[in-house]
Amino acid sequence: MARIPSSLALEDLEEILPHLVDEGLPDGGEFLVANLGEGERTASLIALMVWHGFLPMSGASRRRVGMLLGKMHLQRCVLEPSKTHVGKKVKKRAKAFRLSVNEAWSEVVDNIQRHTWTSAPGDCWLSDKMAQAYKDVESLGSKWLRGGIRFLSIELWNCQNGDLVAGEIGYTCGSTYSSCTGFSIKDKYPGAGCVQLAALGAWLAKQGFQIWDLGMELDYKLELGGQVVPRVEWAAMVRKLRHQETALPTPEGDEANAFSLLRILLPEQAAVPGELSEHLVAEGTGAEESKKTKKQKSKASRPSDDPMHPSAPTFAFS
Repeated sequence: MARIPSSLALEDLEEILPHLVDEGLPDGGEFLVANLGEGERTASLIALMVWHGFLPMSGASRRRVGMLLGKMHLQRCVLEPSKTHVGKKVKKRAKAFRLSVNEAWSEVVDNIQRHTWTSAPGDCWLSDKMAQAYKDVESLGSKWLRGGIRFLSIELWNCQNGDLVAGEIGYTCGSTYSSCTGFSIKDKYPGAGCVQLAALGAWLAKQGFQIWDLGMELDYKLELGGQVVPRVEWAAMVRKLRHQETALPTPEGDEANAFSLLRILLPEQAAVPGELSEHLVAEGTGAEESKKTKKQKSKASRPSDDPMHPSAPTFAFS
């Protein structure tokens, strides 16, 4: 992992990061590392990472505890929100739930810490210190807080008893929304995680988000409609969309019902998720070659109706 020294000025890092994105990290890996818990500097580092397409997270293993990590995936799983796949079981279950944005940050963080881990209970990378660093970003000045960067909690509630059944922490930058990590109460509410993801995709589409960044490739993300793109293509998307500041408010009234949200997607629902729209893929990124691979994948059978929203973290270390 390449370390960002505490002595390095943020202005100098601003000049360095685009080169690391384009050329790759010095060790050929995916992580930058810096100290976590340095107040405003940490929050500024997080905003810088987001602006340049890195996923800011922290370490879960003993040797990485207390570190801020910036992950630049060699391949990123992304989805146009309007192309989110909605399965039959998701549609059937959706009426029982309500979606909200930023209503219960602390509860979502607590549930992620209790229900989501890397290899064993208790080693969740979303520590209290990391969650607070995310929150500190909103207090930054305009110098580093660009493109409407904001960290948010997403919640799915049971309409009958008010239970919080699924949720995630994510962030906005321009017209891109990125999912960091999430949870679902699978034993008591099977399929709730799938409903949360589908409803969120619909709400992102309604608000005008162009890309949903799902991070590393996992089966349930592909079943949701995700497409895998190389780092260079992801970087081009970030640079194109980060100036299109887009807000993600909480849905109000009847619109918050998950089934009502899914109606946004259903008229355009396709049997198999399609490729990324041409206007989102910049020329000269190798997109033409990657499309061949995507077409081969898209010929597979229809995605299952109830993809698993795993209790494992969205991002796991190798």
